[in-house]
Amino acid sequence: MDSAVFLAGFTAVLYTWSTAYYNGFLGVLHLDADMMERSFHQVIYSGLLISFAPALLILILLAFLLYFYSHALLPSYIDWVRKSIRTKRKIVKFRRFWFGKRNSPPVELRAKALFTTVAILANFGVLYVASLIYFEHEGKEKATQVVEAHLHGESKPTQMVRVKISKEDKTLRFLGCGTRNCAGLEEKTNLIFYYASSQGYSYLHRESNVTSQARGTP
Repeated sequence: MDSAVFLAGFTAVLYTWSTAYYNGFLGVLHLDADMMERSFHQVIYSGLLISFAPALLILILLAFLLYFYSHALLPSYIDWVRKSIRTKRKIVKFRRFWFGKRNSPPVELRAKALFTTVAILANFGVLYVASLIYFEHEGKEKATQVVEAHLHGESKPTQMVRVKISKEDKTLRFLGCGTRNCAGLEEKTNLIFYYASSQGYSYLHRESNVTSQARGTP
């Protein structure tokens, strides 16, 4: 496969995964997707981050299954076949029953190859749609955690930002930033405020080691 085609396809997949996750997140919080529009680089980087853990988990699972097949299942099967001629005859009959013993003409081979290609593409399509549903669900779960933390009054310093809106200082729960705008949720009124990312915001940064040293504790 051409590297340019692979890179374009991989980029497109990351883009759609990231978009599905982000739309799921915005949907639960009822945020305006146009106001929270992200740049292309933000979308691709987010897609890479959210797909890293599932991809690594799948690779580990495949490695385990391949190891089990090559080091346990396949050697046991070969040893079982080699034990007797009767077993070999049963295997031959089984193969002939499913695959036959006729020599297929070229036109038949091409038709079977076409079917195999279409079947593989269809399976990849189903897996791709399932992956979009998965990442959208993950985005919704992340937004649900934010809502639950807000309802229970769980306000960590790093989750809250201070921003000036209409010449008034407000403390908001940080929801996220797009290319031009950010969004925050006010604790008491449950109002969502949009503000320009260019105006900036502040938050309280706490580190246990720095705090303890400043207080003179060991």
